[in-house]
Amino acid sequence: MLKSIRLRLTITYLLLIVTVMVVTGLVLLNMLEQYYLASEEENLERTGRLAADLMAGYMQDGADAVMLSGVAENFSRQINARVVIVNRHMLVVGDSVHLGGLLGTKMDRPEVEGALQGEIGRSTQYSHLSEQWVMQVAVPIAEGGDPLGAVFLSASLNTVYETLGAIFRFLVLSTVVAVLLAGGLSIIFSHHLTKPIKELTQAARRMAEGNLDQNIPATSGDEIGQLAQQFNIMAAKVKEMNQRLTRFVADVSHELRTPLTSIHVCLQSLQNYDMGPEEQKEFLQDINQETQRLIYLVEDLLDLTRRQEVADKRELFSLNEVLNDVLEVVVPRAERKGLSFFTDIADNLPSLNLSPEALKRVLFNLLDNAIKFTPSGGWLKFSAKYSNNEVCIAVQDTGCGIPEEALPHLFERFYRVDKARSREMGGTGLGLAICKEIVELYGGKIAVESREGEGSTFYLTLPLEGRPGA
Repeated sequence: MLKSIRLRLTITYLLLIVTVMVVTGLVLLNMLEQYYLASEEENLERTGRLAADLMAGYMQDGADAVMLSGVAENFSRQINARVVIVNRHMLVVGDSVHLGGLLGTKMDRPEVEGALQGEIGRSTQYSHLSEQWVMQVAVPIAEGGDPLGAVFLSASLNTVYETLGAIFRFLVLSTVVAVLLAGGLSIIFSHHLTKPIKELTQAARRMAEGNLDQNIPATSGDEIGQLAQQFNIMAAKVKEMNQRLTRFVADVSHELRTPLTSIHVCLQSLQNYDMGPEEQKEFLQDINQETQRLIYLVEDLLDLTRRQEVADKRELFSLNEVLNDVLEVVVPRAERKGLSFFTDIADNLPSLNLSPEALKRVLFNLLDNAIKFTPSGGWLKFSAKYSNNEVCIAVQDTGCGIPEEALPHLFERFYRVDKARSREMGGTGLGLAICKEIVELYGGKIAVESREGEGSTFYLTLPLEGRPGA
């Protein structure tokens, strides 16, 4: 029912304040009531003892009702209570009330009985006759340990309960004022607290509807502000990933369309035109070449999607052995093209804990590019060393080099420096992008230095303990 956080916060604050005020008020009223009653009882007992000490001498020689009543009246004025004096037979021998008093009657009350036994009798009860609460105390009158009678005092508690009533009304008024103030403050506070949450909800809804350009103002440094900051970071990354995905899909579509269009044209030509064996062979060769391009492209796309799976297949292997396996395949290819191949590999390279197949894929790609773009008569150099707890590998060539404006985009997917030449050599534009993502999955870095017309050098660094990326 209470779907709004703001409403739930407000109600929670109000219930908390009401509960605290009610509990505090009840405890305070109870403590004050006990205090006032104890004070009133102590006052009555003190007055009763004074009266009992004064009456002791008169009770021995026979009680003079007029004199005892006068003394009782004097004490009554002092403490604003009724004072009754009884003898040992519970007969009233003095009363502060003259008209309608109890003089000459028997006062058979438990308080008086207790006083005649040498104890102080006490009681607090509601008087239906006077319709008020009264406190009654009976103090024994004794001489030498012998009970002579008792002084009975009865005081109205109206003043006490009127005071407690005034305190209760003040507490109720304070509670109402506190609830109103807390209600207003809680509404303001909950609005301030839930406003960024509401903005986050609306922004998330808009993102779900396809509008990814969202940014929440993060004006505070608390948890809500940190949540807004993280949402902005997430929204920016989602937007960037969506743009990259859109660009990737467009690039893939373009790369697939070109060879498919060529194959389609060749097939239509074969179907619609009479050709000689030589022409048919030429068209079939074109179809085969474009099909091979499609195969390479699909394989590279699969490598991109499986890079995390490949990186997770880790094993401890000797780096020197893997480098030798790579060179056994690459060096003959370079020599057949008329290239000189130099190596500078340290003998004490450490073992690495990562996927040897993934590392081979990276090295084959870098060396293959160096061979393809280096003309006959040039040279390549492959070096590997270990320092500062990381392996450093470099592939240097004397090829055509890379234009300076192309260097920042070299590791982007489907980027080609010379698109026509790259297609002629069978490139898909994904090789270096795959290398970069594999290397970064293991916590490494890849970089390039190049000057157009002078050659290029690719640098690859891997930490001793490669970590899988996110």
